[in-house]
Formats: sequence, structure tokens, C-alpha cells
Amino acid sequence: MAPVVTLTSMSEPARNLTKTVSFAHPLDPLTADEIVAASTAIRIYVGSLSGRDVRPERIYFNTITLLEPPKVSVLKWNGLVPIDQLPAYVPPLKRQAEVFLLCPLTRLSFEAIVDLPSNLPGSSSSKPTVSRWKLLSEKLQLSLQVEELLWAEVVCRESPEIQKIAREVGVKPENLYCDGKHCWCIANDERFPGRRLQQCFMFARDRPGDNLYAHPLDFIPVIDSHTGEILAVDFPQQNPGPSDLHPPSSAAAQAVSAPRARISPPMASDNYLPEQRTLDDRNFKLREGLKPLHVVQPEGVSYRLEGRTLKWQNWSVHVGFNYRDGLVLSNITYDDGMNGTRPLFYRLSVAEMVVPYAKTTYPHHRKHAFDTGEYGIGALSNSLALGCDCLGSITYLDAHIANRAGQVDTIKSAICIHEEDAGLLHKHTDFRDNAVHVARNRKLIVSSICTVANYEYAFYFSFGLDGAIELESKLTGIVNAYVLGPNEPGDLLHETVVAPQIAAQHHQHLFSFRIDPLLDGLRNSVSQIDAVPDPALVGSPENFYGNGFHARKTTFKTAKQAVSDYDSSTHRIWAIENRHKQHFASGHNVAYKIICRDMPPLMAKPGSMVWNRAPFARHGLFVTPYAEDTLYPCGFHVNQSEGGEVFGLQEWVEQDGKVEDEDVVVWLNFGATHFARPEDWPIMPVESVKVHLKPSNFFERNPGLDVPGKKDIASRNANEAFASSTTSTCCPRL
Repeated sequence: MAPVVTLTSMSEPARNLTKTVSFAHPLDPLTADEIVAASTAIRIYVGSLSGRDVRPERIYFNTITLLEPPKVSVLKWNGLVPIDQLPAYVPPLKRQAEVFLLCPLTRLSFEAIVDLPSNLPGSSSSKPTVSRWKLLSEKLQLSLQVEELLWAEVVCRESPEIQKIAREVGVKPENLYCDGKHCWCIANDERFPGRRLQQCFMFARDRPGDNLYAHPLDFIPVIDSHTGEILAVDFPQQNPGPSDLHPPSSAAAQAVSAPRARISPPMASDNYLPEQRTLDDRNFKLREGLKPLHVVQPEGVSYRLEGRTLKWQNWSVHVGFNYRDGLVLSNITYDDGMNGTRPLFYRLSVAEMVVPYAKTTYPHHRKHAFDTGEYGIGALSNSLALGCDCLGSITYLDAHIANRAGQVDTIKSAICIHEEDAGLLHKHTDFRDNAVHVARNRKLIVSSICTVANYEYAFYFSFGLDGAIELESKLTGIVNAYVLGPNEPGDLLHETVVAPQIAAQHHQHLFSFRIDPLLDGLRNSVSQIDAVPDPALVGSPENFYGNGFHARKTTFKTAKQAVSDYDSSTHRIWAIENRHKQHFASGHNVAYKIICRDMPPLMAKPGSMVWNRAPFARHGLFVTPYAEDTLYPCGFHVNQSEGGEVFGLQEWVEQDGKVEDEDVVVWLNFGATHFARPEDWPIMPVESVKVHLKPSNFFERNPGLDVPGKKDIASRNANEAFASSTTSTCCPRL
């Protein structure tokens, strides 16, 4: 079992926090000391409860994270919007920790708020104090915590039942492993209502370091995450032959189906680690000829950090982080010279994601992980390695995550900050006199990489010299593999056989990008823009030669009207606008365009389990009125949720609030549909999906006109014929 937490006196870090603590920003993540102080305050509070109160008999801390202050309170503090745009009453700023904990003995879950001492105006706490304590509904399941996930593998490996099942297909208990050293959330399982569940995809490994995914097993245990009981072991039926009926796709049909023959795992090694491939193939060697390619900044970096606020080339960005979203960027502004510091976005984050799989045979339908809401993708962040994950001159930030004991696990170097060359910013050659002007673009990148069992997700927020912002998500890792029998036909509709006896099922990666705009103020609107031909016919007085086309603009007025999808036939984009400010020449509203081509529709049918649980994936874009409790589109407690037709984001849409000239939130659904290839095996080359936020009528002209056209004196011809060139400008006369 996970460690037992006892009630103790206040720890040293908590005692230290009885003094005022200075913070650079009210959105700074909790420090390690604050996390411990919050857990200590909870222990003391629980110890003070009377026998009549509902209290945990044993405390397992699930999460301890910053409770972000109200948006209007932060905006009053930083002065980014005029005071007349704020309500008459603005709550005082407080430094607070939001705590979720559970009791494995009673299966009860609790929510608490702990007020923490700070120098924030309005903060009155002189010591950590529990200001809210709430018993949660028994229908809710808190997110699966990292230690809980790791414990699941121990449960399976030590279970006599699982050991017996593994031996039946020739796998010794010591060679038995779970996916990625932990198990998966289970969506929901009608067989075990009220239980806290995990499903465990099992693999074999016959030596340390061997790629266990090359040896998938034919059974899936379901465990109670509170007690460690093995509740069921599911054996998916094999793929049907040409004349066979479809195998069961429901629990009821599976329960009455005849048991199938067991399948021994393929044990041929198929490794991606060079040292392991060398063990398998004495002739294997790493390719040669790749010469070093260094990213060098001899004068240092061009950015600076003021606390957690990043300053670079007119940009100012607060870099936050929490266990759930991972990276949270907020209070994003741009210094526009004579026009002053202009607010752009209050908060940007990847608020949710889902990975639904296509295989319908029971119980493969349960594979649709919500990696943000079910686990907390921030808690699964990597410690990034200098010179590997990030190249050049790097600044790293650590992340502090609470463990089950209420102490702190620190992920060293969880966030990477660096600059990259981004190719041409602009260029023109005047052919009359061969005068050339060239300026190169550069990106400031804030990134993190997370490992969720078999998959890696890398998130990159980039800021350019042209005033643009980009979110790129890179997908890599190992495709989820399931075993086929020696003569079993592949299911060509739902999977790809990537290696002998190994099937990779079709799936999607869908991300919910939450955009909280602050474009020159709180009152923003969102428009849909389609490129369409002029309606006038060829030969008509208005369009005689038929070449006319224009941008058709539809400004959304309510949340229901704003539900929309990408349309490649009209090159559809969207624009966040402030209709109270217009460009001096074009007359158009100042705006930032949303450009994304990676917007696949959810393949699961309406009414399906995935559709019910993932309202953000039903369409490409949503706009809702801002509210403090609308951070997560699938609800706050996603683990084992059933969802519904009107649920989460869809519930906010159904309220049909006004979204024109209001404080709004934009939800963009982007991602990839993955039909696995043999080239994705045994490790997947990166697949990249992107969203661009680009200024449109926002700046008076190209904001990069003042970027110098400097020549990189370290660049040289490959044959070094002109290595001695000393020209320092990219604007020579040819």
C-alpha cells in the first residue's frame, strides 16, 4: 500500500510560513514550503475535528496546487486594464492552496482550501489556515496520483492470480510488467460501480532495458485502486475471420461468450535503445556522418526572468505550472512603443486532452485516456536534459508536485526556456539596383515534455519577433500495442500490424487549447472568417471575369452560435477582436487571428462513451462567457466520469450566454488522427500539430521593422571558400 500519513505537529517549512512571504506575482506556483505548509495545516485541522464530523481515517493527499485568485483581482493588481472595465467590487488577493485528499479505508474524498501567508494586498493570514473543508460526492473519483499508478504494477506482479495467468502463456512472474510502469484509467466500468479503478495493460520483459512493448500479453486486469484487489481479468476476443461474427463489443456480450484460446506473447526482441539493439544484432551500429551542430549565443541570451515573469523583445509572459495543465502562461503583454504596453491574453493552457481508440472489441473501448484530467499531465513531466531535449543556452525551471504523504517531489528542469532561429522574418530584393534587405526571425520558446505510459507529449509555446504566438504539440513515444495470435488475421478496419503478432490500434490525439483573451481590454468578440467567391456570376457587370472573392465575416453573438468547425474549402480562420479599437488605415478592429489546420473531428459517434465524456471534442471551436469555475472543459473531476449529452463545456454552451463584446474564453480543439505505420515501430518519429495566434490589424505596421539585419558571422560555406568574409550585414549590394 502507499505510505500512511499520520497527523503530526507543524513542520519546519510550515512554521516558517507563519511569517510574511514575498511573491513576485500572485499566479506564481506554490513553493515546496507552501505545499508542505498546506498539508500540515490539513493534518492539524483533521486532528481537531470532533467525532461527529466526517473525517478521513487515513489521509492520502491527492493534489496540492495554487488556487488561482479571481481574474479581476489579478487585473486590478497589475493594472493591465482600465479600472472602469472592472466590477465595482473586486475580491482581495489571497494566496491559497487547493487541496484534494482521499481516505482509502472509507473511500471518501475531500476538498480543502488553505489560506497561506503572503505579501499580497488583501492577504490577512498570519499562518496557514484551513478556510474551506468539503466532503465530496461519493460519485466522484479524484485523479489518479503518480504513486497510485506505480503501485498498480506492484499489485499485478505480486498477485498469485496474475502470476498463474502469466505462467499459462510462458511468462515468469519476474518478467511481468505493466504499461509504462503504471496502469491506465478505465473510463468507467458498469460492473464495479463506486469502485476506484485502474486497468492494467500487461507486457513481458526478459532482460533489463528490453522493449517490453514488443511483448504484449493477452489479458487486462482491472484493480481496485484503494484496496489492491484484482476485480476482474479481461481476455479480449480475437479478430474474426471472413465468415465469423464480430466479437463481443459490450460487457454483457463478453460475459456470455465462450473463452478463447490463450495467446503466448511474441518474444522476438524489437528494441529502440542502441545498446539493446546491439545485444540483439551484433552487426548493428549507429550511423555515421552526422557532424556536430551547435547552437551558440556567445553574448548570452536575449531574455531575462523577473521572478516568474519572462521579458523578451517587447514580450512579457508569466510562466506558471501546475500538476494538471502543466504549463500555464498568463498576463501576456506586448510593449508597442508609443502605443504603450498592450495586453493580449490573460491565460493560455492546454486544458484537456483525450486519446480515443478505434477498436470496438470489448474491452478496448475503455482506451480513451484523458491525460490532463485523469492523471494531471504536469505531474508526469520529464526532467529535461541539457543538450538533448533543448539545445543552446537554456534556462530551466523546476516543478514541485505534492505526493501522497503531503511532502514534495521536485521535477528538476521541468520547464525549458530558450531562443531559436526561426528562419526569415522578412526579405526583399529590389531587382533594379539589387539592393537586398533580410531580417531573420527568432522564437522564444517555453516548453515541457510529459511521459504518459507509452506516449510522450512535448508542448512548445513560441513567441516571435513578428508579434505571433504558436502552440506546437509534438507526439512521440511508443504506440499502444496489443498481441495477435500466430494465425490471427489483422483487423484492417481498426488497427495496423506493425510487427509480427503486434497490432497498433487506430486512435486520435485531441487537445483542448483554452484561450482567455485580453486584447486591449476585457471586452472582446470572436469572428469566423471564410474565404468565398463573390456571388456575382461570370459575365455579370460586378464580376465580368469571375475572379472576385472576399472574406465573409461572421461575428458570434452567443455561445450556441459560436460552435463551429474547421472548413478547409473556405480556408476558415477565426479572429479575436476588440471592436472598440480600429486600425488607423484599414479601419478594421484590432485582432489576433486563430489559424489551425490540425483540427480532426472526433471519430466516436454521438452518444458513445468518449463523446459523452469529451464535450470539447465534439466541434472545432467554442466561445463561452468567462467564469471563474470554467477552467476545464470536461469538468473538474474527470476520472471515471460518465459525462453526458449536456456536460462540462456543453453545459456552458447550452446556457447560451452573450459572447459579443464580453469577457470571453475560446476553446480550440486541435490534434491528430493516427493510423499507425510500421515506421512508427518500435518508437514513433515525432508527429507535430500546431496552432497559430497572429496579429491582424493590431499593430500599425510590421512590428519587426526595427529588427536589425545582422549577418551571422559564425556561418560559413560548407567548403569554407568564403570563411574569412567579414561582412556584418544581411543587406549588401549584390
